[in-house]
Amino acid sequence: MSDQEITQFRIYPSIGIARVGNSPDEYFFGPEAPGPHPHDPDNFRDSQGRIKRQAARFRVYGFNSAGEVVKEMTDDDAQIRWTVQVANTKSAWFDFDLAMDIPAAANIASTRRNLEIEDRNILEIKPDEIQIHGRNTNADGRDADYAFEDGCYGPQQDNVYLGELRTDDAGRLIFLGGRGHSANPWGHPATTFANNKEFHDDVSDGWVDARIRYQGHDHPVLGAWVVTGPPNFAPGIQGIVTGYDLLYDLFCETHVELRIETPRFTKEIWPLLRRLPNHQWVNAGFARDFGLGSPNDWSNSNTVRQLANDSVQSLAIRNAVFNLFRNADYSYPLSNAVPGYYGDAMTTDTSSTDPMGWMAVTKTQYRWLEQWAAGEFIDDYHATPISNPADEEGLAILAQSDGPATPFEELTPAEQVRGIDRAVLDETLGGPFHPGAEFTWPMRQGIMYSEPFRIKRRQAEPDHGPQLTQSSALAPGGPLDGSVPGSISRWMAVPWQTDTSSCLSGYLPFIDDYLPTFWPARVPNDVLTEAQFKALTEGSGPSQAAFTDALSYLQRPKWLRGIRYPKGIAFPQQVNSKLIGVNRFIKKWFEVGIVTQVWADSETPGIIWYETGRTLDHDETEDSTPIQEENPRVLFGQD
Repeated sequence: MSDQEITQFRIYPSIGIARVGNSPDEYFFGPEAPGPHPHDPDNFRDSQGRIKRQAARFRVYGFNSAGEVVKEMTDDDAQIRWTVQVANTKSAWFDFDLAMDIPAAANIASTRRNLEIEDRNILEIKPDEIQIHGRNTNADGRDADYAFEDGCYGPQQDNVYLGELRTDDAGRLIFLGGRGHSANPWGHPATTFANNKEFHDDVSDGWVDARIRYQGHDHPVLGAWVVTGPPNFAPGIQGIVTGYDLLYDLFCETHVELRIETPRFTKEIWPLLRRLPNHQWVNAGFARDFGLGSPNDWSNSNTVRQLANDSVQSLAIRNAVFNLFRNADYSYPLSNAVPGYYGDAMTTDTSSTDPMGWMAVTKTQYRWLEQWAAGEFIDDYHATPISNPADEEGLAILAQSDGPATPFEELTPAEQVRGIDRAVLDETLGGPFHPGAEFTWPMRQGIMYSEPFRIKRRQAEPDHGPQLTQSSALAPGGPLDGSVPGSISRWMAVPWQTDTSSCLSGYLPFIDDYLPTFWPARVPNDVLTEAQFKALTEGSGPSQAAFTDALSYLQRPKWLRGIRYPKGIAFPQQVNSKLIGVNRFIKKWFEVGIVTQVWADSETPGIIWYETGRTLDHDETEDSTPIQEENPRVLFGQD
């Protein structure tokens, strides 16, 4: 780069993702470079078994007048002063009924949550903004001046903690979100998956700003956004469509310079294909269809070489895999296609023919797959054939979507800037949105952004009236046309635990016991337990055949056993049982297991994810306390 003069500054990532956890002090960072999975040597829990929070870290980069990255700015180069403001306004927002940008929502009019409460201010948690600067400021998290804890909720205006700020040893910003606490000051139980009367939780979102003093002058910095979501209960297992895939597809429509015209196998094709067998660790249906020993078991590197071959000899296998996928144009329903996900228009009405009842990959992903099937792609896969799939070289290629990961510090500043948004958003879900895991349907609307990956801001929220319709939601000047703190999380379920424990899999077991599913990459359905894993790997270890048999999808217990699935019951049958389950999860969400990754030994086939840290007792007595429904539309807005 010839021009090293810095004239402008930007914060990265453009959208940072934090996650709640009940550990008061310990946290970990999500990925910052594409390729590596989130990793924590303690399996995402502290010494007392409490779930750590995921921290979002923000950096400032300097650019020259041509818009080229020069370097990351730290306290060695300049004085950086950070300002952050977040909010949680869920309880004063509109009900979630359906994603409002799909045809099925054309005649829906959503009303405000908690309509009977006249003082709407007591339903919004809006702490003051916080400023922070310097190195290792509030490093131990003990300084109340840096905590978002002055926001209030409910009739008594109870303080609700939404997180805190810290800095690292270079002056970068560290944002920690809430601790997963949800409550109803009025004392009523939860009765539905998304719109629970009078409840609040402690997720949030808002803007991240900075001012920088560089070479004796103060400069503005292009700001970013932070979103606090629920825990990631299967870190490293990416959704079939990630948040990055969703936004990349959106921005390709208007920013042609982002488009990749000819897909590469290791960059565009294999990362998507690999997600299907990876789902075997969180859903028994995927284990049956794509797991070890299944017809679509792609764990052997020789199979990968066939998929990566652009010659006519591999045409049949490429087309066979491509034909598994649901067409992204949603022109007709394909209930048995890939991915085996419910869609935004999900319904348990078996007479429904809405194509959006099932989810498809993005249009960009589908176009790449179509090109790949026809042989119009770049074969950049150069692995040597190996006979043992557990060989380290083969596993490195199979496990990492983009090849072995380069540590973030070893990337050039330009590589860091290009990669950090993808790394962060690849660990979020790009659907289905009913309403979603970290965020929901507004994120796929271009009106939300000032430029690729940057949330557009507004200084004040206009009054959107008592009802929200499809036309008013999508209109210029409407709720998507600029955001304020709380604008992203307000569209989500309240509290988050009720949605997390409701959006499961196989609601119609007479059709399929395990599929479709909602969000197994964040909320597992069926898991390999720690006891099962130890039995398979202790001692001399079983043979490959014995291992494959032991990993049968039929051997996988439910992740929410003891919450939604009483002992001996495979599927929650009664509505009242479902309501008991969501209320139990509000109290016990941190006792469920986290599905984490290990490298198995040479006796076993490669990388395995299994459930760790579970303390919930599956044998506990089912709570028989009756819960009365005020509205029969309990789950998914249906009778």
